[in-house]
Amino acid sequence: MMNDSKQENQHANSADSIKKRGRPKCFNEQQALEKAMMLFWQFGYEGTSISDLTQALNITAPSLYGTFGDKAALFEKCIEYYSEHEVQPAEKILQAGQTAKIAMELYLYDSIQHLVQTNKPKGCMVVVATMNCSQQNQTVQEQLKQRRAYTKTKIMERLAIGVHNAEIESLAHAEQLTDFYMTLLQGMTIQARDGMALTQLQRMVSNAMQAWGALAQGPI
Repeated sequence: MMNDSKQENQHANSADSIKKRGRPKCFNEQQALEKAMMLFWQFGYEGTSISDLTQALNITAPSLYGTFGDKAALFEKCIEYYSEHEVQPAEKILQAGQTAKIAMELYLYDSIQHLVQTNKPKGCMVVVATMNCSQQNQTVQEQLKQRRAYTKTKIMERLAIGVHNAEIESLAHAEQLTDFYMTLLQGMTIQARDGMALTQLQRMVSNAMQAWGALAQGPI
């Protein structure tokens, strides 16, 4: 994999001119996004070069820049594509549970299904794509951090309803549950990358749900 900063500088003016005069579309942008997403998902943001992307998408660098913008902009579009096509919104799954415990269990089991899909990279792209990014790409890393924080907020909101319904002792207990299960989710994505099978992940979720009572009602 190669450094992209020099390439991006070389093609910036070319990309601007393409945008100004217009360029006939000669490829399917949705298919291109999917291919780019798979690269970023597998190799990470820094591990995927512009050369890797142009080869996979079978387009020139000026066409890539003219259509999607720079590498960071393309990555952001790929994350959007991933969120829309590879996972269900957290709030949708959490709202389906009749109790806070059932909602959390449903979300965990749904999540691990996406960690070990056949013919796709393992793990959650929102967790693994910007791990260990260098300082120059901290902005990209921060974008995914905010997405993870959003998911955590949605979990906390659902568990807060559990507090209101007397299923969880207090908001402090709800926060404790949220931290525990978010840490579990992120840990399982690393385990999936390392080859853990779905049956093993399911066993982890089952074991983790047995801790619910102590975390929801026990001492803080």
